Amino acid sequence: MNRRNSNSLCLECGLCCNGVIFADVQLQPGDNTARLQSLGLALISNRGSKTGIQKFDQPCTAFDGCRCQIYSERPKYCREFECLLLKSVKAGQTKYPEAQRTIRSAVERVKKVKRLLRELGDVDEDIALGKRFRRMKRQLESRPLNDETADTFGELTLAVHDLNVWLSGSFYPAS
Repeated sequence: MNRRNSNSLCLECGLCCNGVIFADVQLQPGDNTARLQSLGLALISNRGSKTGIQKFDQPCTAFDGCRCQIYSERPKYCREFECLLLKSVKAGQTKYPEAQRTIRSAVERVKKVKRLLRELGDVDEDIALGKRFRRMKRQLESRPLNDETADTFGELTLAVHDLNVWLSGSFYPAS
């Protein structure tokens, strides 16, 4: 697969930038923090980091419609990251149309999770999906639920599990 085709696959997906695969991205040595901040990334201290390395939350503020607004100056981790699906396509193990179907299926799963979160009152699209789910879980577990809310939360829990299984089999890079 040529580089142009792999870039177009990424432009159909964006799950690594929109808060679905990652909750945050840690900057790497050599990243120009001042420049990244001037480009609009809200950098925060990485608690627990003895090196003082910073990170930024997902969804990325530079992500706009599956396009990176700071692509030529994006952080090192973003430059080097390749999901499992992209690696598989580049290696010729997965055909491009199959990869597109995998992405569409993941996006449909994400839409379902977001719809259920909205039904439960969470409309904050500026927080990574996993964080939104965990926050909702804490809120709902702290109070008695009516049957409808309990059913919706059960459906949400299953939808998040389904999404995570799909992502781990198709997108998460091997450790």
